[in-house]
Amino acid sequence: MWPFTQSLSYLSELSGLSNVALRVHEDIPDMQLTRAADYAVRVMIHLAGLPPGVRASRGELARAAECPEQFLSKVLQSLTRAGLVVSHRGNTGGFELPQAHRGTSLLNVVQAIEGPVRLNLCLTSDHTCSRQGWCPAHDVWAEAQEAMLGVLQGVSIAHLATKVAARNGNGALSNTP
Repeated sequence: MWPFTQSLSYLSELSGLSNVALRVHEDIPDMQLTRAADYAVRVMIHLAGLPPGVRASRGELARAAECPEQFLSKVLQSLTRAGLVVSHRGNTGGFELPQAHRGTSLLNVVQAIEGPVRLNLCLTSDHTCSRQGWCPAHDVWAEAQEAMLGVLQGVSIAHLATKVAARNGNGALSNTP
């Protein structure tokens, strides 16, 4: 099963979408994304706010994402491995968001960290659950899955960076949320 993050409510506010965090009961915590996915989204928004071709150091990204540098290294490795971020070594090194990936969806960022997003195990394949064919909850899980993926696919990193710049009132895309 895939955990959902508290930053979905922040992202839904930032993107202008309704709250997408699901609360089943007051005593049960929200479903959440992992911290790694949350930090990845923060890093991507920060990088999208920089002018094209500008590189950010790991330290700068850690401060922008409010994340420990050591933990962020693993997040950046995943983003680089997925091809969403380019890593440069040396004195002028750092991390850069290629122009081609500025419009990437939130779903692509989350999946780069988490792998395929699944709300319930029964949604992973046709034979995962013996109850799948007749379970009354299966259709509900499938509909919720489709809605969640639609929200995450429908919001681009560039759009969120633009929202941050507008909120900061300066039009510049160099600040983080």
